[in-house]
Amino acid sequence: MNMQNNRPDTITVDDQNFGSHIEHWSLLTDDPAQTVPRWLGQALDAPVMPMGLCSNEEEMDNNTWLIQGPNHATIQFSQVVAVENNKPKCVKTAFPIFESPYKTTAKIERVICCKSNTQAVLRLNIGQNATVYAFDNLYSVNHEHYVKDQNYCVHLNAWAYELEQVNEHEQIIVDDPASIKHHRALNDILAEHNGVAPSNLQELIDAWQPKTEDDQAPVTVDFSKMVAYLYGETAGQEDEAWFQGKIVGKTNATCMNEDYVLYDVTLLLEDNEEATLIRIASRNPEYMNFEIGQYIRGNIWIQANIYAKTKK
Repeated sequence: MNMQNNRPDTITVDDQNFGSHIEHWSLLTDDPAQTVPRWLGQALDAPVMPMGLCSNEEEMDNNTWLIQGPNHATIQFSQVVAVENNKPKCVKTAFPIFESPYKTTAKIERVICCKSNTQAVLRLNIGQNATVYAFDNLYSVNHEHYVKDQNYCVHLNAWAYELEQVNEHEQIIVDDPASIKHHRALNDILAEHNGVAPSNLQELIDAWQPKTEDDQAPVTVDFSKMVAYLYGETAGQEDEAWFQGKIVGKTNATCMNEDYVLYDVTLLLEDNEEATLIRIASRNPEYMNFEIGQYIRGNIWIQANIYAKTKK
């Protein structure tokens, strides 16, 4: 088998398109330039070298080491180290990580990597063709082993830039005629087909005509219980996302004497599919008091950890 033909689509973008990890580290410390080098040094006191999808050391890229630490800590620091003649040369990139306990089955549709090949964002196909973009925490050990159309077991986690509670019964009034027609038509057609979208849905929507004055009246939409996800539009930064979802779990952690909250939130909720859950971390005191059952929304940086292939 020609492995090159069996790889997911790959797009290469300039390293600076990935943005700076400084803004990511700023979520953990107010002084990254001073603090992060010290943390990376402490991580090396109790290091882990994850193998990802590699089954032995011979399968790993011998030009780089991926080092995580401190071992057993909830929040860890990851660094990709350039290696020459089996000796470390320099740190190529570094970023904070943590694990989510929730497994999601996904195919890797596309790899967006930087020219130095030290980091990548994955386009993941989840469930019924839902798409999630995530920074690949294990790219430096996994990149040679990704196969298209293969199901992988993916753990999704995220760091929160901004979070807010969604108010009960938050509504918008839609008064644009085209949007009103689309909303009324979609509801009518789904009602006629027992809630299942027919294959010619768009044709039926286009052909639908209002029967009464009420069919043309503005529509009130309650989106307080909505689950939504929008990925970033910049190539290489699609992992910077906006979301709204329901909190289904909440725990706490500490890292370098700072308190963190970890929320387990629905990221995707597709019909007839299991909900896709993501664990979101924040140290911001303003975001500590959301409760299980509430809906929250905000901006997050999504990461993925892939350790295994899986069957659907």
